[in-house]
Amino acid sequence: MKKIIVLSFLALSLIACAKKEKTGLRDTLVERFKEDQDLKDYKLDPEQVADCVVDEIASSLPGFAGDPRRPQFFEAYERFLSVKSQAEAEQSLNDFTRLFGSPEAARVAATSITDHIMTCMGKAIDNSSTDGHRVQGVEEEAPQAPVAPPAAK
Repeated sequence: MKKIIVLSFLALSLIACAKKEKTGLRDTLVERFKEDQDLKDYKLDPEQVADCVVDEIASSLPGFAGDPRRPQFFEAYERFLSVKSQAEAEQSLNDFTRLFGSPEAARVAATSITDHIMTCMGKAIDNSSTDGHRVQGVEEEAPQAPVAPPAAK
């Protein structure tokens, strides 16, 4: 019985750590998405899209939830999102090259954020109601009946 309690406690601790390690990245994404015109146009919830992006990034990371390296990865992605200049971008890539294993892998990680965002926006749009603006003004033509060939005389 004690083993079950200890294992349950460890599992809950790992889940809590996994949620905590994603918080900074999620907050950065939510702030960025609040100003995103596409999300506003499609009436998408910035928090839901941010959660999706964080989950997409988490699934691409090595290790498991609670792995001691994962907070470093989330910090790297948060920093990649926060750069404001080319020099800052290069510095952040240099700072996280060792974490990702190579300069190329760090660049791929930094640019993959855009792919994750686009994937999640697509999912959110697909799951949104169709009464939004994306169907307004789109008129489908009524199907036309096939034209019968002229009758032979």
